[in-house]
Amino acid sequence: MAQVASTTVEKAEFDGMPAWRLTSTSGATALVAEQGATVISWEPAAGAHVISGYANAGELRAGVGGRSAVLAPWMGHMEGDSYSFDGAEYNVGGVPEGFLGLVKDAPFTMRNADSTLTLEYSYSGSEAYPWPFDISVTFSLDSGADAAEHLSVTLAATNRSDVAVPLALGWSPYLAMPGVSSIKNLSVEIPARTKILTDANSVPLRGEAAYSGVKAPVVIDYIGTKSFATYYRGLVPNDAGVVVTSILNPSSAAQITLTQEPAEAPVVYVDSGDRLDRDARKSLCLAPISHHADSFNRYDSAPSLRLQPGNTRYMTATLTYRAH
Repeated sequence: MAQVASTTVEKAEFDGMPAWRLTSTSGATALVAEQGATVISWEPAAGAHVISGYANAGELRAGVGGRSAVLAPWMGHMEGDSYSFDGAEYNVGGVPEGFLGLVKDAPFTMRNADSTLTLEYSYSGSEAYPWPFDISVTFSLDSGADAAEHLSVTLAATNRSDVAVPLALGWSPYLAMPGVSSIKNLSVEIPARTKILTDANSVPLRGEAAYSGVKAPVVIDYIGTKSFATYYRGLVPNDAGVVVTSILNPSSAAQITLTQEPAEAPVVYVDSGDRLDRDARKSLCLAPISHHADSFNRYDSAPSLRLQPGNTRYMTATLTYRAH
């Protein structure tokens, strides 16, 4: 256990599984399970549950829905459950819930538990992805001068092979608005110029047919019964140079925002949570990602996917909650 002026990080448990608890002097808390480096809960204020995480160890072990999943080295469905890279073909069909990548069930271990928490894991390679890489996830809590509370998550993946590899990063938190039981009365704003069109298997259409221009920002004033699971790119930074996607409760003015760096994560995935086995449509997934689904099979993604030996790819995402 370590304590500084702002945050305490201490060993904890989640339904008998290894976990860590971060506690801010503001009263905000977060619980992170070692399996998958999975955020189980974030309470920016006592009783205000913003992360819709797993309810018990059984759910976490099953990983159904990918709640707060760390997504690497890919995310989303692949056409034909396969991809090619540098002339070789690789099959991912045998990977359980392979659309969530390869580390969601990994046994991460603690590297640092000072004022922040860092969990790490070394992937040794497999038939689906034969290249080793190291991945670390750092979690931190912070408070803003405007009574806002922040949870930041930084992913870092290092290519440990001796060749260039395709490697993408992402994170998929499901976000619930405190005090409401459904998403129907909420609104969402996505600062994007492009919507990515997909087929019935959630695979983007081939070539330029996948990209449909939209007016920025995309605003859903009243979700109601609308169902969506959409990738957006062409993200528009604000005056600070970052991209901010927001969920608003019009009745209370409470707001949840996701902030991402457009150079690290030029895509955001927005999902209405219809397919969750538990508490469907009670939370929204806002997922910052470096490359959308099936990028391993797309010529327009190939250059940015390549990570040279010894190099590291980073992605930082910050969730912010304001009660009013």
